[in-house]
Amino acid sequence: MSRNVPWDRGVSLPEHAIWFDPEVARALAVVTHAHTDHSRRHRESYLTAETLALTTPQRKPRSARVIALDSAQEVGGGTLTLVTAGHMLGSAQVLFEAPGGRLLYTGDLKLRGPHPVKMPKANVLVIESTYGRPHFLFPDHQTVVEAIAEWCRNTLAEGVTPVLLCHAIGKTQEVMLALAPYGIRFALETRCIPGTRAYEQAGHELPDYVELVPGEDYSERVVIAPPAGKTVIRQLHRYRCALVSGWAQDRHFRAIFGADVAFPLSDHCDFQELLDAVDLVAPEQVYTVHGFTEDLAKQLRRRGVRASSLRGVEQLALAFVLSRATAPYG
Repeated sequence: MSRNVPWDRGVSLPEHAIWFDPEVARALAVVTHAHTDHSRRHRESYLTAETLALTTPQRKPRSARVIALDSAQEVGGGTLTLVTAGHMLGSAQVLFEAPGGRLLYTGDLKLRGPHPVKMPKANVLVIESTYGRPHFLFPDHQTVVEAIAEWCRNTLAEGVTPVLLCHAIGKTQEVMLALAPYGIRFALETRCIPGTRAYEQAGHELPDYVELVPGEDYSERVVIAPPAGKTVIRQLHRYRCALVSGWAQDRHFRAIFGADVAFPLSDHCDFQELLDAVDLVAPEQVYTVHGFTEDLAKQLRRRGVRASSLRGVEQLALAFVLSRATAPYG
């Protein structure tokens, strides 16, 4: 495997002619999940069936190579394996093995919550750092879910419609699944419907829901809508909004979206989980991508980990030596 992992609007292994979540269309890429900041209309993509189903038509690859989780695939002179990432339906980490070592690219990652996630050993780890600052420490998953359910019940009891601001694909459906035991019924803004149907087609039994229609009464349902664009929400008679996001840890973020309250339920790792993930992988070299890259790399170096940020000058001078690995991880 090459000694260099360059960044050029995406992580790549030039020797193997493969990219991981590139920001522009490429000839051959691995797409870790269906969110629009990770998916592009590549000529050929390796991805899970669920990711393909959730990807918007405008971003579906020209040629899709569907891989089941934990199933090895020979690609570009190496072996590619997709491993669950816990971020959303179909999300995957990328384990790439070639002569000289193993590289793990996490994509968006979440360790806590209802989906068990394994972190394979690797010589090199490329890890997301969305919440790579120490103050991003999220409460226990179930504790936050219970707080959301209580807020929804109390708001409904007052004759007010609760509105949960969630991303349309992934977060909406995961929140619905988490709140299912509480008997809550939902009304979904139009953009949330395709992802919800894809979850159902994948075998997930979601709580009762209807599509939100402007002007109708939803006094007995919880509305879910994307954070951006609240035109339809403003047509509700009486409502209160809650932002459901890890960014709830930043006080100003709630105001940006006009939310009354915020709940730190995230589909990403918090800071401590990122540190735990590095410990589990036990890499010789870590590269941080997406988010607070410099901050996380600095914190890792303080812990004695060889770490660099894929940003700025460092992007032009990356070097890790998989061929120097004394023994591959099993």
